Amino acid sequence: MELDSDPHILLTNDDGIDAPGLRALHDALSAVGEVTVVAPDRNRSAVGRSLSYGRTNASDGGDLSLDLEADSFTSPVPHTDHDLGYAVDGTPCDCAIVGAKGLEPAPDIVVSGCNDGANLGTYVFSRSGTVSAAMEAAFLGTPSIAVSMDTLGHDDALEPADFERAGEITAALVAGAPGTGLFDRVDYLNVNVPGPRAEPDGVAITRPTEVYEMDAAFEDGRFQLTNRLWQQMANRDIPDGEDTDRHAVLEEAVSISPLRVPYDVIDTEPVRTVFDRIL
Repeated sequence: MELDSDPHILLTNDDGIDAPGLRALHDALSAVGEVTVVAPDRNRSAVGRSLSYGRTNASDGGDLSLDLEADSFTSPVPHTDHDLGYAVDGTPCDCAIVGAKGLEPAPDIVVSGCNDGANLGTYVFSRSGTVSAAMEAAFLGTPSIAVSMDTLGHDDALEPADFERAGEITAALVAGAPGTGLFDRVDYLNVNVPGPRAEPDGVAITRPTEVYEMDAAFEDGRFQLTNRLWQQMANRDIPDGEDTDRHAVLEEAVSISPLRVPYDVIDTEPVRTVFDRIL
């Protein structure tokens, strides 16, 4: 899908509409297009591709049982007006859908971010609200960009100025894509920017790392999870190939992964043979 040279940009995130990363992208993107913000009214990190559609009591954290009437497949998505746009009582994917399908004019591109924390590796696609919003837009046929910044080890409160590099990169991508055919070839971009104290070291076109390590234990009557990947990142350990997103970010380069939405079907003769044997 070719982008317009003066694009309508839908901006969302998962950190919430008041997050400094979203404000930074709003200001940067306003210089290259018309920006409409539709974002969660509070932090909705790591909710993945979940939707509020057909669910009750979403705002109070209560019962989330399905409540669909046989003749009704429409659910309200509550919102309040905000100085940036619309603050939605819903998930990042809710925001991507109502922004892409419920507003006029329809956006030419959806940008999700900038996330407080990197979103690296194939495993984050179904977990990160930031990346999920971009994927949702891509499934709906709208080009999109997910933008995140590595903030591991950065303990100070973040301000919009800390996301300046992310804003510059995102604005350059949106402004530069028209006429290139980029989004005829890819569905969405997953962009990860080194932290605010990093010295920028160029841009790397990457693939998402497939390295994934989580650990769990049951101690003193309680379960606990340990994210070994983030532990390795904190130690600046890089168990990934040089062409991967995490390797690039830890080398203080901007990582851009050009992606298509997941649809691979493994339909091979050996797989069919297995099914023939067991079914």
